[in-house]
Amino acid sequence: MARIVIRCQYTGHYVFTGIETRPDSVVVGGRIYCPYCAADHVWTCNEARLDHPNNAQKKPLVRQAS
Repeated sequence: MARIVIRCQYTGHYVFTGIETRPDSVVVGGRIYCPYCAADHVWTCNEARLDHPNNAQKKPLVRQAS
C-alpha cells in the first residue's frame, strides 16, 4: 500500500494525509492539518504524491515534525 502525502506550501515539508491506498485507486482530495506550519491545507489529487514504503532505494518523503 502506498501513502498519500502532500507538500506544505509554506515550508516545503511533506505531510502524510492519513490515507493509505493502492496506486491505481482514485482519490479526489481533502483537508489536512500541517504540523510544520500549524495551518490547515486543502489539497487535490493534482497536488498529492504517493510515498511507497516498500521502495528501499528512495528515502521516505515524510519525516517526523519537530
